[in-house]
Amino acid sequence: MLILGLDIATTTGFAWYEPGSSLASIKTGTIKAEGDNAEEKAASLAVQLRELFYETRTVDGRLERNLIKPDFVAIEQPMRNVKSFRKVRQDLAGAVEEATINPNALQLEGLVCAAVAIIAAYRIPWETIPAATWRKHFLGMGRNPGFDRAAWKRAAVERCRAFKIAVKNSDAAEAVGISIAGEATQTYRMMMARAA
Repeated sequence: MLILGLDIATTTGFAWYEPGSSLASIKTGTIKAEGDNAEEKAASLAVQLRELFYETRTVDGRLERNLIKPDFVAIEQPMRNVKSFRKVRQDLAGAVEEATINPNALQLEGLVCAAVAIIAAYRIPWETIPAATWRKHFLGMGRNPGFDRAAWKRAAVERCRAFKIAVKNSDAAEAVGISIAGEATQTYRMMMARAA
């Protein structure tokens, strides 16, 4: 069984993990969503994710494309609530306080939905995993007071290095954690039970 882990963002980390194989055999990389707006970035991610399911090689002087779709996809679950906050901006009348949201939170949901649409079109089982859940499974801690975003990313990279998993950046390292945690999800376990 081949698990694909995805840490979806404008730069999406991915990791191909085969349970039972050496952790050092995990293959990682990133996909950069291109575009001027959220819709273009979602389309870019979807097209590149589809290409990730194919392997191109030369056989007897001709190019062959083989489908290498995963058996299961584990995706980091985006935050389910969009938090509003107050900010002060200056205009001609002086300081104005307004309520706003982080627009990246909305874009992230769109990117995840684009990925799920492609995955579902290939009829590949998938599940989203909350960050605290995959971190607990991979790093041994799910929530740690004092840890900020950068500290979580460093911890994922350090864990990959300890397991001799080649990663170029924290996006790929977090995808490794997500892919490994995918093996513990209810959807994956039910798949395995049906296959047995």
